[in-house]
Amino acid sequence: MTDNTFQQHRAGESRLPFCATGSGETIVAIIDAGRVPTRAHALLADTRHVIIFTVPADITPQEAARQVGAAVADLGTVRFDLLGEGAGAVVALWLTLEPQAEIGSVVLAAPAGVPDEAFRQMNRPVLMLAGTEDKSDAGDRYRALLPDCNFMFVYDAECAIGAARPEALAFIALEFFERRDLFLVSRESGITLP
Repeated sequence: MTDNTFQQHRAGESRLPFCATGSGETIVAIIDAGRVPTRAHALLADTRHVIIFTVPADITPQEAARQVGAAVADLGTVRFDLLGEGAGAVVALWLTLEPQAEIGSVVLAAPAGVPDEAFRQMNRPVLMLAGTEDKSDAGDRYRALLPDCNFMFVYDAECAIGAARPEALAFIALEFFERRDLFLVSRESGITLP
């Protein structure tokens, strides 16, 4: 693993703060306020350029998505894959509905918050991850709403999958981003196929 130290930056009309490191194709990660980049993000940066935005607690998910989209555009990033964690998952989904966003695949790790009916319009492949120790029903709610959603459990994790199981989150996310429809997860049971 290379030294993937995240550097703090600001971009966009709101001067939204973000961290970035790595090189190659871009992954935009959106995390909860108060969280910091995890080892999972550093592992993703071994093979990709990773930009991490922290969701401000005092704005709506729609406004946060607009600000992230503007910041990504200001950085000159045209196409990217998207990782939303916790409350950042809702922001990520709103970002997929922004007309200027050219997003490949979306990974949602332990999404928090209420899914919106507008998300039914999303036409990108999604992988929803839930920890086996997470007792929320968010996975079922998001999976029922999203039209092209795969579902997978991450063992021995609660809602902070990136902190509890960084290697698992990084490996699964990269596989899904790179293989999309060839990612071998059953939509019915959430078990990885041999």
